[in-house]
Amino acid sequence: MKYKLPVVIIPLHEGGFLARCEQVKATATGNTCDEATENLREAIEELIKEYGEAAVFQEISPEGEVHVMEVAL
Repeated sequence: MKYKLPVVIIPLHEGGFLARCEQVKATATGNTCDEATENLREAIEELIKEYGEAAVFQEISPEGEVHVMEVAL
């Protein structure tokens, strides 16, 4: 099954990037955005192995859409 997950990428002050997905409570780091994202994918796969797909994705619908919204202040 495929799920669409929102991922936030944050540059770290000490270098590298942090990738975070709040919906599955997973984070990972990497030297580049792509590396951080790939490491996050691997972290989510490990969560699935440990707890099962139903537990990891319990609050996420495979039919759901992910949108980006900007808020200017």
